[in-house]
This record gives sequence, structure tokens and C-alpha cells, in this order.
Amino acid sequence: MIELHICLWGEDNFKNYTPLLIQHNKAQLLVLGDISEEADIKRSLVNAGEHPFVLEWPAKANPADFSRLEHVLEEINAQKILLNLSTGSRLNTLQLFQWATQKNIECYLIDEDDHQQWLIPSDRPSKNVADLASLKAYFRVHQIKLLSHGLGIPITKELGRLVETWIQSPSIYPLFRSLNRLASSAIRDDPSTSSSAYYSKLDRHWQQSQLFPLLLDLQEHNLIKCKHKTVTFSNEACRFFCNGGWMELFVYEQVRRLKTNIPQIQDIRLGLEISYKEEIKNELDVVFLADNQLYLIEVKTSYLADKIVPANQMIYKLEALSNALGEEVKGMIVTLSDIPTSAHKRAGLYDLEVVSGTQLRHLTSRLKQWVEGE
Repeated sequence: MIELHICLWGEDNFKNYTPLLIQHNKAQLLVLGDISEEADIKRSLVNAGEHPFVLEWPAKANPADFSRLEHVLEEINAQKILLNLSTGSRLNTLQLFQWATQKNIECYLIDEDDHQQWLIPSDRPSKNVADLASLKAYFRVHQIKLLSHGLGIPITKELGRLVETWIQSPSIYPLFRSLNRLASSAIRDDPSTSSSAYYSKLDRHWQQSQLFPLLLDLQEHNLIKCKHKTVTFSNEACRFFCNGGWMELFVYEQVRRLKTNIPQIQDIRLGLEISYKEEIKNELDVVFLADNQLYLIEVKTSYLADKIVPANQMIYKLEALSNALGEEVKGMIVTLSDIPTSAHKRAGLYDLEVVSGTQLRHLTSRLKQWVEGE
């Protein structure tokens, strides 16, 4: 082992993990924390297949604790020792900083802008932490289980072009309310299996309405079949796509395109189911990691322009997720319809971005400004 990074187990352990990635398999962690959490620590901060060392550490250390630390360091015998003070209580970090000063051990912290700031030596220039982490690693460090992800259907270039065409045509936005109703009212042929088809009846109104071209678009992409006044959704994934999943794909595609021009975007997923904190389950529409920071996007195709309660519920959900899934998580709401002015103001109070209605045509530029902090 070339480098050993000493750190405290704390609130933002991702800042303990990311500095190791640039060293690949040449660096390891010694985590100071409550030994009762050893299993969580080792599972969360594994790097390149190597689990961290864990040393019991009290809320207030005494000379005997530092003697134990020095003994462990002798046993590990790393070529270089560094101290990461990005997490932990103020008392613990102060005590460790004083110890590092006495022992002439290099010391740093990762600040809010993801810069590695050097405390010892203090004249060493700061630098950006390499954006090498994946969403899988972010979830693992934050003890979030990724249960599933994706839309359950093949994401083709043709499908991407279709949803792009829909978004660029605001005149058809109202039609998606009808498509939502058609998909949400569909009845499963065999409730005992998730692969079963769903059916919705088409009356004369449906066939004469402007919605019919949308149904033909979907049929052309093998997502539905229209026959004998019946719409058949092949399975739950196809039904979900027609009931709003299509706009998740649109948002995902905009982020994916940006990734080619904005290198700090590290990883993107859509259609996630996760569990955290005592197996609480939740769904995330579009998620990406940029500058080692988590970005959440909540996507809605339902009509919200005069629906204050549902709009507020959407905001509260995203705000709660932003607080639960890490430090300084950023959130954005993307809706096909406009949202009430009061809800828009409430989103601003929680530092949530909102892109709605005809603004969707400019989503790419809004995402770029969001990521780059403009």
C-alpha cells in the first residue's frame, strides 16, 4: 500500500471516499468511528475490493487513544499517511489536526465545491477532486440500496427522436392528459403476472380525437396495438411509458447529451427504485452525479396548472428526498403543464429548480446552467 488516508466516520462519508479513486488500488482508508458500526463502515467505504481498516474512536479522544492510533499505523506500515478532516465532530477534527501538526502528517479536507484544501502544508495549492465516482458508489457510501432501474423497454434512437418531437410540439401537450387517462385506466389481462398485457377500450370519442396520431406513433414503436376499438399495452413497462415514462426518457436523453460536453457529469440513471433508512422505498425518475454531487429530477406529465395540493406534494417529496439522500443534494421539477404560482414560489424556498410547460423546449440549456451553477 502506498497511501493510507485517516478519516472520521461522519455525516458526509462520500468526501472520505472520493479522494481515493485517483489512486486506484494504491490507497486505503483507516476509519475512526464507533466499532458497533464497523460492518456499515466496511460495506460503505470498500474501494477496489479492499475494505477499510476501522479503529474504535470516542467522541472525545485522550492520549491513550492517540497511542492506539499510532500503534495501528505502525502495524499497517503505509509508505505515506494523510489525514482527511472532511467529516466528524468539531472536537474530534480539532484534536486530530493538533495531533497531525505535532507528527507532521499531511492534512486536508474536501470543501463544498469539491476542492481538496490543504491544511498541512497550508501553502499547497487546492485542486478539484477527480470526478471518478459512479452512482453505484454514491449509493453504497450513503447506504442506499438500488433495487432496480430503467424503463423496462429498449431505449432506441428512434424512441428518443419520438419523445423529442413530442416535446417540440407544445400544441399537443394537452393530449397527453388523455393518454395518461387511457394508460392509467387500462386493465391487466392476468393480474397474477407482471408480464401480462393491459387493455383499454377506445370509444368513438377516442377515435375521432386528436389523440389518435399519438396512438399511431406508439403503435409504430411496438408499444401498443390498436385493434377493434381496443388499445393493448404489451406489458406494465409499455403502459408506464405511455403514462408518463416517455417524458422521463426525454429528460434522461437531455442529460446524456450534455454529458458529452460537460465532463463533470459522471453517471446518469432513470426509473430507479431505491430503499434507505430502515427499508423506506422510493422511486426516482432521473438521477445523475456531477462534481461528486447528486442531482434529482422529478418528472410529471399530469395536469397541475390549477392543482395546488398535488403540486405541493410533489415539492415536499423532492425536498424530503434531497435531505435524505446525502449532503447538498440538488433537485429539479420538470412538468408538462405549468404549476400554480404558489407552488412555484414554494419550490424556490427549498432551492428546487422548476422547468414547466413550454420551457421544456429549452430544458437542455436550463440543465447546463443548473450543473454549471450559472
